[in-house]
Amino acid sequence: MTFDTTSPWGTWKPRGAAAFSLKLIDLLPPSGIFRKLAFLLRKPVKNSEQAVYDREIWGLKLRLGARGNLTEQRWLTMANFHDAPERDALRGALHPGAVFLDVGANAGFYTFWALSQRHAGLRVIAVEPTEIMLERMRHNLAANNLTSSVTLFPCAVTPTPCEVVIEEHAGNVGQTAVRSEGSGRRVPGRPLLDLLMEAGVDRVDAMKIDIEGFEVPVLEAFFKTAPRTIWPRFVIGEIVGEGGEPLKNLLVSHGYRLDRCTKMNGILVLTE
Repeated sequence: MTFDTTSPWGTWKPRGAAAFSLKLIDLLPPSGIFRKLAFLLRKPVKNSEQAVYDREIWGLKLRLGARGNLTEQRWLTMANFHDAPERDALRGALHPGAVFLDVGANAGFYTFWALSQRHAGLRVIAVEPTEIMLERMRHNLAANNLTSSVTLFPCAVTPTPCEVVIEEHAGNVGQTAVRSEGSGRRVPGRPLLDLLMEAGVDRVDAMKIDIEGFEVPVLEAFFKTAPRTIWPRFVIGEIVGEGGEPLKNLLVSHGYRLDRCTKMNGILVLTE
């Protein structure tokens, strides 16, 4: 997947049918029936030969890939729809001086949503092992003069310090898997508490975690070693569907209350 990091923003603005379809999608209310319409309207973008697009989304100048990463594609074509309940809940959890932890940041969908709230002193700790995604995050952070607001860790999160293999998904790089062995790119694996200590934070106001089924062992190790004062006060995690029950049970057993479920995720709050 090629990604242009040299041309000025605006070089890849939508044009023609793609521009028209995106303008229509932006006018739609983010609800069920209109979501289906948005999926249909975005076809000119998906079918275009153009690989990247420059769009202003949430008041930010972003360059996003049109294919090869499902989250990024939906961010590009229907930003108001994608994970709308989660983003609304996260907005309420953030405030001036807050710390947001984005574990498995992908291309930065949640990171940039947090930054778009423009809270003074807001800090993001983002963890992402995939070089393709890191390149895009760095480019978009620099384009918006937000690099200093984000501590970006180019590694995997693991229960103990180790080295792991990154196996990229052929059709959706956002589904990259972490393996103990294999022929993929090797990256360091680091415990969550070690990253927070290196970042110099003593609390986490909100966390989104999506590390392709590895959440439970990572958080089990974290809860055993981290003081409760640094546990995230608010968590978004994939607890709906096959394989989600262990994560929900783990969080609830450690004092989190399930506030609500969305199509894919749970939104949980740490009780006092």
